Amino acid sequence: MKDRVVGKSAAIALCVAAGLALFLAGCGGPAGREPGAPARTISNIGSTTVLPLAEKWRAAFKKERPGIEIAVSGGGSGTGIKALISGSADIANSSRDIKEKEVAQAEAVGVDPVEHVVAYDGIAVIVHPSNPLDTVSVEDLSAVFSGHITDWGAMGTPGMNRIQVVSRDSASGTYEAFKELVVALDGKDKSRDYTKAAIGYVGLGYVDDTVKVLAVTPLGGGESVTATVGNIMDGTYAISRALYCYTDGEPGGVVKEYLDWIKGPEGQAIVEELGFVPLKES
Repeated sequence: MKDRVVGKSAAIALCVAAGLALFLAGCGGPAGREPGAPARTISNIGSTTVLPLAEKWRAAFKKERPGIEIAVSGGGSGTGIKALISGSADIANSSRDIKEKEVAQAEAVGVDPVEHVVAYDGIAVIVHPSNPLDTVSVEDLSAVFSGHITDWGAMGTPGMNRIQVVSRDSASGTYEAFKELVVALDGKDKSRDYTKAAIGYVGLGYVDDTVKVLAVTPLGGGESVTATVGNIMDGTYAISRALYCYTDGEPGGVVKEYLDWIKGPEGQAIVEELGFVPLKES
């Protein structure tokens, strides 16, 4: 009888251990695995500019690797980087460079942000299609978005009254990139900041026929250039930037496989399809 009891207890213990192992194996994302171990679910959070790319990448990759789940959400570049630092994201999508203070916050909790360039983008300056303005200089854009110019008359379009400034949420990487490249005159005047309202700006992948895209004269003068893939590729368009994925350390397992796929021919074909600039052509 004693042997039967011992045998039954051992069987129960084995069942519990097996169940626990299955539970741990099924946990995805950074909180459910040891660092460096292959992920079953890739958590991908951040930039709204990168979001349409991330969603297309997920759908195409999943057709090849149906056993891998990829959870994609937006919220802005800052949101993605915070999620990477907190351990709730495998990949932070960003349309700006990580800030020094974010690197310091990451290092303080043992996170090592590693940058991966996945595409390039231009920031298109847009107005209503009925607006007679066709070109604008970086200097004038800086004056508009910092509140030094508030009337369309000062922009050579009298009769349109006060300029309505439309900006992005401060968590947006596009907000930060436009602030540095345009409002602060490519970093030359850090005292300049956004006014509260303006003509707008979007990532190139968001441009459609409901808006008019202005040609931009670069800082210091020169020929006005429109935001197009070709002009971003050859460096003639003044307001452009890289798009990034950040990981905690060099990625391994399926996270590495996924990023390699994004930077490969299939992932970069999607970049081109959505109107961004592929790595191979930059």
